[in-house]
Amino acid sequence: MAEIKPRPYVSPSATPGGSAALDMVLELVAARDINGLLKQALALLMHAFYAEAGSILVQAPTPQRLRMGTFPAEAVSVVDGWEAVIERRLLEGKWRVPLADELPSSLNRLPADNLILINVPLLRDTRVVGSVSLITPSGQLLDMTQRRMLGKFARGVGQLVSLSADLLLARQRLNRLGLFYQMGQALVTNFDLSEFLANTMQLAADVMDAGAASLMFIDEERGDLVFEVSHGGGADILRRQHISIHEGIAGWVARHGKPAIANDARADPRFNPRVDVRTGFLTQSIAAVPLKIKGRTIGVLEVLNKFSGGGFDAEDLRLLTSIGAQAAIAIENARLYSSLREERDRIIKAQEEVRRELARNLHDGTVQMLSAISMSVDHLQRLLSVKPEAALSELGALRSLIHQAAREARVVLFELRPIILETQGLVPTLESYVRQLNEAEDFEVHFESAALPHQFDIRIAGTIFSIVQEAINNAKRHAAARNMWIRMATTSDTLMVQVRDDGRGFDVAGVARDYERRGSFGLLNMRERARLIDGRLGIQSSTDALKHGTAITLRVPLPPLNDYNTRSTPVAGIYE
Repeated sequence: MAEIKPRPYVSPSATPGGSAALDMVLELVAARDINGLLKQALALLMHAFYAEAGSILVQAPTPQRLRMGTFPAEAVSVVDGWEAVIERRLLEGKWRVPLADELPSSLNRLPADNLILINVPLLRDTRVVGSVSLITPSGQLLDMTQRRMLGKFARGVGQLVSLSADLLLARQRLNRLGLFYQMGQALVTNFDLSEFLANTMQLAADVMDAGAASLMFIDEERGDLVFEVSHGGGADILRRQHISIHEGIAGWVARHGKPAIANDARADPRFNPRVDVRTGFLTQSIAAVPLKIKGRTIGVLEVLNKFSGGGFDAEDLRLLTSIGAQAAIAIENARLYSSLREERDRIIKAQEEVRRELARNLHDGTVQMLSAISMSVDHLQRLLSVKPEAALSELGALRSLIHQAAREARVVLFELRPIILETQGLVPTLESYVRQLNEAEDFEVHFESAALPHQFDIRIAGTIFSIVQEAINNAKRHAAARNMWIRMATTSDTLMVQVRDDGRGFDVAGVARDYERRGSFGLLNMRERARLIDGRLGIQSSTDALKHGTAITLRVPLPPLNDYNTRSTPVAGIYE
């Protein structure tokens, strides 16, 4: 076997191709992407060390590999084994080598064609970030100077690759910060949830370099997922489509509340191809995260088919989780805004109804009485001039009218603001209200009450009184009742207030169907007021000749005993 002698080192710039080598160095430094940098670096190393083939592997941040030249079969297996060890150690964590003038390297002679295989690690400072393998002609070995020069090349390429990877990561993070800035701007300026989510899906697909993105909500009643908004991949077809929560990767994420990645979707046992059949979209890779509000999963955000090689990774999953959190905030804000807007509309309707009710009461009661008093005074004045003895009887009738007007005015004022509620509480207020109704109305009101174990907060007590008042007024206008009953009772944690009448009754379900078209909001007002104090309102009514009448029952949770002053009276059983 011929002796292999070291080849004397000749500077690349001093060789006939030295100007080409210098150009390659300049192109290497000017490279702005990792693939281009690897190509220039490997070409430069092969040129400088007369290599016939070369392979370079880097972790930046995912493994990337590039090969040039023609590899003999036995060289391929050796290089594959070497690079497999390097890649495994890089994935396991940080791998460092001590500082030295000469890098640790491996030289193997290949029997075929007497070639030399050189392996050397790429370094960033002392941390290994990859490796380079060169196949050089037989007959010569690298001397110490050449080995040191190869080490400098390896360190320089390792530094450049790491810096390029850092620059790429910084650009990605800058793009993602831009995404979050746009989402944040949309959160505070746009309360149109559909538009916000559509824009978010487009931004998510762009920044994740994905072919499609979808957001699905959980339909708890049907137990499935509903496509709310999609971008790319048959978005128009998917709108409002339902899929089972027990199928597919998205269903798995929704059930378990955990993110998932499937870079070979069709090999994943969780994958369901039915959506692809509907849309004609071929799913290759998926990343999906749950949408959560206050710890509860409300939907799933997924992106499909990453364009760049390698598929979705942990960094993509973290980004998608952040996008999902922003989308969940937007959903919650939009729902709160919608709820506040609906509440505002309900309050406006309730206020308008109160104004109409007050106007009706004043017109039908007090104003009519005042008109009658005015006419009686005119008649009395005429009687005094022509028949003074008849004026005495008219004076008695006028006095009755004045008393009746005063009673009705007091009832109206009492209903508007019962001062006694603030000073004596709910039970005395209802007792006073019943007395005034019995004096002013032609029906009889019966009141039954157990002593309350709590002194209610004025807001809650006022709301309860308003519901009772609304129930009485509804019965007065529509029921033609002869008797009404107001009953109060408590359990250990609940107050029950019931207003019942013996009037004609009505069809509760039928009235509920077209209630708003009737232009009346009495029942709606009662329900909304009950909800404001965490109460439950039940309505029962019958038009049966033997059991006619209506019962409106309010149940309100009692506050803890230490929240209000307690009374010494025992707790009564609830009336059913």
